[in-house]
This record gives sequence, C-alpha cells and structure tokens, in this order.
Amino acid sequence: MDKQTISIQQGDKTAFAALVGRFQKPLFSYLGKMTLPQAIAEEIAQETFIRAWQAKATFDPKKASVSTWLFTIARRLALNELDRASRRSEVSSLTSAVLESDPIVKEYEDHQHLSPQEALQQSELKQALWQALTTLPPHDRSLLALAYLKDLELAAIAEIEGIPVGTVKSRLHRIRQQLKSTLSGESIHE
Repeated sequence: MDKQTISIQQGDKTAFAALVGRFQKPLFSYLGKMTLPQAIAEEIAQETFIRAWQAKATFDPKKASVSTWLFTIARRLALNELDRASRRSEVSSLTSAVLESDPIVKEYEDHQHLSPQEALQQSELKQALWQALTTLPPHDRSLLALAYLKDLELAAIAEIEGIPVGTVKSRLHRIRQQLKSTLSGESIHE
C-alpha cells in the first residue's frame, strides 16, 4: 500500500485533496462522455469523492487500484442517474445540455479556427454524434466513455464494468459499429 493511500485511510484530508486533484478531470471527462449535463456530472463527481472518503477504511489496494475504485463508484452513480432520467423522459434533453455545457466540447471549439461553413459542419457532426450516443444503452455509454479515457487499460475497464477483457473488446467493437451505422443512417440487423 502506498503512503498516500495509508494517509487517506488514516483520515489525512490533504492527501485526499491531492487524490481529488488527480482524478477530478478524468472523472468529469468520463461523466461528460456518458452524455450527462455539466451540472449533473459535477454533482456525481462530488458524490463519488464523498463516498470514497466515507468508505476510505474499506478500500483494499490488493483488490483494485484507486482509479478503478473511483471510476466504479462514479459509474454506478452515473448509471443510476441515467436510469432516473430515462424514467423521467429527460434523456433527449440531455443532448443539447451536454453540447452547450461540456467543457471538452467547449475547449475543442475554443481552439478551432474554422470557416463558418466548417464550423457549421462540425456543429452538425457533434450534434449527430451526441444524438447517436444517447441512443446507446447506459452500460454501453459507460464502456465507450471508459475506453476513451487516457491511461485506462482494458483490464481496468473490465474490472470497472465487471466483465472479462474479451467481452470489453467485443462490446466495444459492436458499439462502434452501431454508432457508425447510426451516423451513416443505416440500421443494424443482428
């Protein structure tokens, strides 16, 4: 067990603040890719860290890495939120909220120097992509979002998702094919 983990388990708030600083952006990125609006993603990220702090004594580094533990907590909270949203019939409204508030999308747009026509095409492409993402079941969105996080290996994704690595690979292939088909206007026939 590393020194930071021991310090956190002993209640060191400074060590925990360093952990939050290290994982805040990756967690927020993951939650944004799950098509959650910025405000909800922020709440879930905050709740993830609160729950991690409350359960710090039960964390076992022999069973999982800190990142796997945190992403597992965030995944459960995000899936619960998406389930509640779908029951409230709000999933379709998530798309525009994400496009307007997602910091990754904003950062990308801020660094682009496009002609008006190129900007319109980019906007339409992003809109189509987010629409396609919202048609995916929440578990598929989670898997895809994890796959696009830097420094997260397939074994860690498999552990977070609770499935074998081979299943991660095959589901990712299927999800990407489904998105490709959706974006090209075709339907998938199994």
